[in-house]
Amino acid sequence: MLIGISIMFIVFNTPNDVYFLGYAYGAFSQKTPEQQAVKFLFYAVTQIIYCTNNSINFFMYFASGQKFRIAFLNTFFCVQPKKPGKPKPSSGKAITIVQNTSVAAPPENARIY
Repeated sequence: MLIGISIMFIVFNTPNDVYFLGYAYGAFSQKTPEQQAVKFLFYAVTQIIYCTNNSINFFMYFASGQKFRIAFLNTFFCVQPKKPGKPKPSSGKAITIVQNTSVAAPPENARIY
């Protein structure tokens, strides 16, 4: 998970970093309106890619982390996680057998752990 998030960070942030490095070193000098339009288009695209990283992180955490899913559902939908228990019968006709048995109390010197 950590490697996947790190790779996504590098892939989605590199275009934005390239833009700002190019801007700092004068690669986007605005000589003509066409060049200025290309600069603004490149800036808009890099910002969209940059913001996409944050939105994809949420879905990656939600898809891979059970604790994250439980906390998210509990926080926003007040859903308590289901505890594992006995499987329910698949048919609607369940039969319960109750036996009358007596249970003796343990001796006084018995240790109960």
